[in-house]
Amino acid sequence: MDEHNAKKRLLNEADVLQLVKKLLLRWGFILRTTVCFMIFGVVMAVSMVKHYTAEIVVAPESANTSSFSGSLGSLASMVGFDIGGISGNSSDAIYPILYPDVIQSLPFLSSLFDVRVTSLDGSVDTTYYHYVERLRKISWVEYLKGTPKRAMKWLENKFSAPEKVTDPSHFDYYRLSKVQMARIESLSSSIAIFVDKKTNVVSLSFTERDPKIAAIMADTIMNRLQQCITEYRTKKALNDCAYIEKMCEDARLEYEDAQKRYANFVDRNRSLALERTAVERERLESEKDMKNMIYTSWAQQLLLAKAKVQENTPAFTTLKPVSIPVEPSSMRKLYVVLIYTIIGLGFSIMYVLSKGTVVTTFRKLFVSKKS
Repeated sequence: MDEHNAKKRLLNEADVLQLVKKLLLRWGFILRTTVCFMIFGVVMAVSMVKHYTAEIVVAPESANTSSFSGSLGSLASMVGFDIGGISGNSSDAIYPILYPDVIQSLPFLSSLFDVRVTSLDGSVDTTYYHYVERLRKISWVEYLKGTPKRAMKWLENKFSAPEKVTDPSHFDYYRLSKVQMARIESLSSSIAIFVDKKTNVVSLSFTERDPKIAAIMADTIMNRLQQCITEYRTKKALNDCAYIEKMCEDARLEYEDAQKRYANFVDRNRSLALERTAVERERLESEKDMKNMIYTSWAQQLLLAKAKVQENTPAFTTLKPVSIPVEPSSMRKLYVVLIYTIIGLGFSIMYVLSKGTVVTTFRKLFVSKKS
């Protein structure tokens, strides 16, 4: 057994020495291939465009506001009103887990192209759409990547009916052109949003070639998301508040009119002691008191409606405010060169080691088929 293991170890050492010898014999090929890959890596690194990622982290208020609702319900019961709809736990249809769907929706994305952006060096001060369409530079690598797509588009336009020409800067998400859809898809890929399911903390980031533009877009997207959620949460309460405010104003005018009619009647008939006059005065006074009660009732409901709007307005706590990124988020150029160098070295070594094996295998197959 020991003799068998010794022979096996000698064979393994001989195989390793043979592989090393094969690599040393082809060291020139390995070196040239590695240098070629390294030069290609340098070219790719030089032509690579830097990207910067700006991030903002926000903690939204929970939709469960039972403590405030209970206090508001108690206040309403003290003045004789039942607002049971807000006395318990409130339900919200847009939970933080759905915020990514809100941001990735066509209406939301199409509304972002009118954002005013400025570059870090001050050379850009325009809308985001104009920056993307006219001012953002592209590398030759990106241009080559887009060549097949442009060729397909040219052929499609050549053999199909021409698309109706519209203002590309005007986004109507009901009727978007192919160019606008491409811009929206590019914008969507620049946005990254993550929601922690346990804490509901929302992390939003935006990637762009200029760090200041990335920070402006990230901050704008978060602000518009907050506005969207606030508008949804307070829409019904605001409608109710507007209706109650109108009814309160009408009741106030009717009460003031009843007051004037009562005062005018009393002034005109102050010296008369007729029973008919007393009855009419009592009727006008009762009408005035009733109008006053109605007006007071609507005024109390208006106070509760305004409190309901404040209750439904969500609060967002910024845990990490947005800032202009200093370091690029894209891969460093040195790493790109190293990766291509390692790929070239590995490819050349694998080629040298497998060349003889592959040729021998093909010869065996060819000889076996011929025979």
